[in-house]
Amino acid sequence: MRKKILVINIGWEQEPLLNQLQKMDFEIYGVHSEKVNYSFLKGLLICDLRDINRILEFAKSIKPDAVISDQCDYSHFAQAIVSEALGLPGPTLKQAQISSNKLAQRNLAKLNGVKIPKFASVSTYEELENVVLEIGYPLILKPIDNRGSIGVNKVTDTSVLKEAFYNSLSESHSRVVIVEQYIEGFEITIDGYCINGIPTSVALAKKIHLNNEVRVAMEIEYPGRINEQLYSKAMRNNETTVKALGYTFGMTHAEYIVDSNEDIYLVEAANRGGGVYTSELIVPNVSGIDLVGLYINDVLGEKSNQNSGLTIERNPTILKFFSFPPGKLTKVEIPDSILKDNSVIKLKILVSQEKEITDITSDANRHGFVILSAKEDLSSKADAIVKKINLTYLD
Repeated sequence: MRKKILVINIGWEQEPLLNQLQKMDFEIYGVHSEKVNYSFLKGLLICDLRDINRILEFAKSIKPDAVISDQCDYSHFAQAIVSEALGLPGPTLKQAQISSNKLAQRNLAKLNGVKIPKFASVSTYEELENVVLEIGYPLILKPIDNRGSIGVNKVTDTSVLKEAFYNSLSESHSRVVIVEQYIEGFEITIDGYCINGIPTSVALAKKIHLNNEVRVAMEIEYPGRINEQLYSKAMRNNETTVKALGYTFGMTHAEYIVDSNEDIYLVEAANRGGGVYTSELIVPNVSGIDLVGLYINDVLGEKSNQNSGLTIERNPTILKFFSFPPGKLTKVEIPDSILKDNSVIKLKILVSQEKEITDITSDANRHGFVILSAKEDLSSKADAIVKKINLTYLD
C-alpha cells in the first residue's frame, strides 16, 4: 500500500522535493497558497499558509503517513503543528516558534552566550526613540516574524527613522519591530542538518548585497572566499548556535555577520532549508549530501546512518540574482548557449513578459537568478551569462 505524504507549500522552489517524492511512489497531497497544476497530486488545499485551522483539518481528513515542508517559515510552522497533532515525526512546535520569531531567537541566543548585535524590541515610535539613544546609528529595523528581507531597513540618521519604522511595523505580523545595532562587516550563510538530532554544518557561503542600504542578497558564493581558519571557526560556531536554539530535526539555514576582528554575530537561524533551491539543489551540489533524501527519511521516522563517516565536499557553486533595468518588459530570450552550458544547474526568470519591472526592494521582487558550478571564476562567469540574456522593453 502506497504511503501518503502531505507537502505544505508546493511552489517552484519545492520542485526537486516533489520530484523525489514521485520517484519514491508516494501518494502526494499538497497545500499551497494558489492553484497549481500538478497531475500527480491526489488532493490539494488552496489557502494561506498561515491558516493553521484549515491545514490541520485537511491533514486530519487525509491521515498522512508523513508531513513535510521546505524553504518557508510559514509552511514549517504549519508542519510542526500537523506533526505534533497527528503524532508524526517532525519539528516540534517549540522549535518552530523559535525558528519563525527573530525576537525569540535573539533572546534565546543571548541567554546561551551566542554573540549577537545589541538589540531591543519596540511597538511604538516613542519606544523606538528611546532605544535609538542607547543603540545609536547606524541601526537595522526589521519585523520579528516576516521573511525574505521584507520590511528590513538600514537607518543611518533621524531623518528616515520614522518612515523606516512604519515600514518595518507594517510588515511585522505581530506588530513588533526589532531595533538592532548595525555591525560593519560581511555576511555569510551556513546551511546544516540535524543528523539523528545532532546539528551538523554542511555548507558555507559568502554574500554580496544589492548595495549598502538595500540589504538584499544578490550573489551567494560557496564555499565562500574566506581563510581556512575562519571557515572552520564559523562552521563550529554554527553548530553551537543551532544547538543553543534547540533545533534537533531537519535542515537549518543561518546567517551571520563577520566583523573586521573576525568575530561572528548571529543574524538569524531558521530550522528549515534555505530558499531559491538552496537546500534542494545548491547545498547538495556543494556538499555531496542529499539533504532532501535525509529529510524524507526523517519525516518517515527512519533512522539515518549518515553521521558515521560523513564526508562533506566543497564544490564551488554560486547563486547569482539578476537586476534588470526598470521598465515595461515585452520579451525575454535566453540563448541556447546558456541552456546547453553544463556548468548551469538552474536558471529562472522571475519577472513576467508584458509586465513592469520595478527596482528590487526585497528578496521577493528580485528579477531572476542563475545557479552555476564550475572551477573557474564563478562571479565573472555568472555576470557573463546575465549579459547574454536578451531583454526587449516597450519604447
